[in-house]
Amino acid sequence: MKIKYIVYCLLLVGGTSHAGLNISTYKNCTGIPLKALNIKPDSNFSISDSYTKYGYDYSTILDISNKESVECLIVNNNRKVILDIVPSMVNDSCSGQWDPNSKSPIWMSDIGGGKDGVNYLNYLSSDRLRKLNHKDTVDLNEIIENINCQMSTYTKFDAEELNDSAYFLYKLNRLSDSLKILNKVIELDPNRTVAYLNLADVHLGLKNEVQARKNYLIYSSKMEKLGLSKKIPNRIKKYL
Repeated sequence: MKIKYIVYCLLLVGGTSHAGLNISTYKNCTGIPLKALNIKPDSNFSISDSYTKYGYDYSTILDISNKESVECLIVNNNRKVILDIVPSMVNDSCSGQWDPNSKSPIWMSDIGGGKDGVNYLNYLSSDRLRKLNHKDTVDLNEIIENINCQMSTYTKFDAEELNDSAYFLYKLNRLSDSLKILNKVIELDPNRTVAYLNLADVHLGLKNEVQARKNYLIYSSKMEKLGLSKKIPNRIKKYL
């Protein structure tokens, strides 16, 4: 009875449509051509539900011109990216809602057989990477491919999230992927001090000691200017 009640509530939320949205200029990072699903980017999309907290702007949208559509799109409106395609249990509705209690964008879908009949879909790469190990090759490759697709759309707002993703990729021994992301982080926010420490660690892992030392020195200098010299890790002092 509890599961049925939750699903019923999600259907009610999913059935609430708002103003239309034009996604003709959005970048498709779903990995699936929209035309394969008979979805036209220039169609009239309705916003089923949105997550607009903590600077995020995510929406779940549906092509209302296609009455038989059973797929909803997850989009990031800040960066104009189509992130995912999620199936719906009913026509002309996105059956689910954004988690109102989460500090990050998590879509709660009422299909997939998750806890209490709800499947939780997290759209921050760092949160997903945090839960993986090096054996989760398929999931890792999917996340990395998705990050790479979005690379040109990232802004300074995303620097912290990207830095965290790069850190977890480093821990998962995906050094080249971590390096690429960290270079983007520093491009977006040259004052993100910890990114230089992470970048140095990655270079060291790639046996590039010259670049590692260079970035350890940058990190150390920035920490000193912040009055945080005592927090510089002892492990890097031999490179300074």
